[in-house]
Amino acid sequence: MLHADLNANDYRIASAVGEECAHFGRITSVRVHRKPEPFVLIEMANREHAYELAFQKGGSMFGNCVLLHLEPLRRAA
Repeated sequence: MLHADLNANDYRIASAVGEECAHFGRITSVRVHRKPEPFVLIEMANREHAYELAFQKGGSMFGNCVLLHLEPLRRAA
């Protein structure tokens, strides 16, 4: 699961997710989906990197792709 500003546009969410997940390996694409629940589909260049990303972030893996659910950012009070 990742936290993201769900009020932002898809491009900004994809950019933020890419920056957060880049240390797991080279990302070839990030696709944001808002329905039925917000999630991102991250395609990695390497299956082992996809596995590590899915394992560390609690996502599901499909080949070189990782599905991660998005949760709204928590704002400081």
